[in-house]
Amino acid sequence: AGIGVGAALTGLRPIVEFMTFNFAMQAIDQIINSAAKTLYMSGGQMGCPIVFRGPNGAAARVGAQHSHDYAAWYSNVPGLKVVMPYSASDAKGLLKSAICDPNPIIFLENEILYGRSFDVPKGDDFLIPIGKAKVARPGTDVTIVSFGIGMTYALAAAEALAKEGIEAEVIDLRTIRPMDIETVVASVQKTHRCVAVEEGFPQYVPMPYAANLEKLALPNIGEVVAAAKAVCYR
Repeated sequence: AGIGVGAALTGLRPIVEFMTFNFAMQAIDQIINSAAKTLYMSGGQMGCPIVFRGPNGAAARVGAQHSHDYAAWYSNVPGLKVVMPYSASDAKGLLKSAICDPNPIIFLENEILYGRSFDVPKGDDFLIPIGKAKVARPGTDVTIVSFGIGMTYALAAAEALAKEGIEAEVIDLRTIRPMDIETVVASVQKTHRCVAVEEGFPQYVPMPYAANLEKLALPNIGEVVAAAKAVCYR
């Protein structure tokens, strides 16, 4: 990370890959201070166009030290842009945009999504703008907002809700910082209800190693359905 930041300061556009973002804590000074703050502290005279990418959050029984979710954590650091795609096509378009961006980018991925198949547009000119959310599923009764692997729960919950007569609009943020608040607000103005889905740590415990306990520590489709029905008074 330190070599990458130095390369960025001399005019290159490096991509630094972490085997897991848990290990990025060893490079926290280079990311949080050197990369994120240089543009501001130099009065705009020197930028740091660099991409830090790698798996974030839980995979499958890899233990607590490999399962931390840093999405919200990095989103609170001024000077960083934070991206977490769900589909392979979004990963392609957003990564290309991240490489072209003049700011330091935290590009969060998910190991479980590595094993899933998505359609990917061909061509080298495919770009997705950073900071623009996507309406993944239109609806009228409740807005479900998510990103990354959380979209798995959100989309499946929307399908289950539809069978009960509740049409959920699902928004994929794609970029967490800067967040596309306008798209979310426009949806909520229509549905008047909102449920946010993120992996995080809702049970406030380190990620268990045992499969049955890991399952209990992560969000699930049933919880999203229950939350949506609650705000719909169903």
